[in-house]
Amino acid sequence: MKVLDLTPPQRELRVRIDPSPGYDFVACLYMLANDESLEFDVPKKWIERARAALGAELRADLRLLFPPRGRSVAMVGVLEYTPGLSVRAFIKTVQSTAPEALVELMLAGTLADRQALPLLRAALGRSQRAIDAYLEATHVEIDRRALRALLANFPSEIKARLVRLLREGYTRVYAPEEPQVAPLLERDVAALTRLATAATGSQLVEHATGGFVIAPDAALSGVVLAPTYFFRPYNLLTAYHGNRVFIYPIEISTMRGAPPPDMVRLYKALGDETRLKILRLLATREMYLQELAKALGVTHVTALHHMAALRAAHLVQVVEKDSLKYYRLRTDRARAAAAEWLEFVHA
Repeated sequence: MKVLDLTPPQRELRVRIDPSPGYDFVACLYMLANDESLEFDVPKKWIERARAALGAELRADLRLLFPPRGRSVAMVGVLEYTPGLSVRAFIKTVQSTAPEALVELMLAGTLADRQALPLLRAALGRSQRAIDAYLEATHVEIDRRALRALLANFPSEIKARLVRLLREGYTRVYAPEEPQVAPLLERDVAALTRLATAATGSQLVEHATGGFVIAPDAALSGVVLAPTYFFRPYNLLTAYHGNRVFIYPIEISTMRGAPPPDMVRLYKALGDETRLKILRLLATREMYLQELAKALGVTHVTALHHMAALRAAHLVQVVEKDSLKYYRLRTDRARAAAAEWLEFVHA
């Protein structure tokens, strides 16, 4: 008997590598806005000096425009049609975007379901009923209070404050570092581009991000991979209109004799009782964040911080299924850790 396979062919993930330093610039601002005790590879003294350089008024704009769990980083969607833009050109593109379209782009990734986009558009009119309906449709990981504070402003005011923040943030913080940072970003993009000739889109995403796995049936128009120096060792995730953006951390070579950064992050991650419990739970099965938080007796935000540290140490993979992110133990990383430690101490 002849069997007909009617299964639709699996669509390969469309991945675009964007070398624009605009992503790193936005990641830098987001890092400066983040007060939720993440440990970045950038020296703390530099972060303190950068925040001081912005001043109190611009720091208030940072908190409003880039709340830690607000996903407004999706404003980088303005780069979609012109990859590789300089930071100055990126800022000009933001300036030329209509206020309503810009705010919609910033907040499109907050929705748990893309079908709820009309609720966001209605909320831009500042009707409290429309804002409440939009907030009810946001993803579980989103900070709704931060979004409410943002939507209390007219789109024209949001845009004006954003453009001012980008201009001043570039002049006062990013531009002085750009001559040293830009070559590092370019080198990483070149290496990833070479890898892309022999890897599938899914493999490329997992390699660049250190463990994000996109399910074959994910409803995505495409994925953007862009490098960051300042947000290391974390990935900064956002989305806009069906596109997923991973602003991934580049690798920086260490001085001779210094322990590899991956090794330091791994043992820091393991030096916490709660994170060890998480790894033991994940050894039994994949779990999503709310499950882990409930099993550990901690808040959603606390669990999110622990998972960020475990992801940075490459101890867990993140597998997206529907609107949930499932975490999976990376046993290969655990096995390799002992060999890396022995190689370092005997070098």
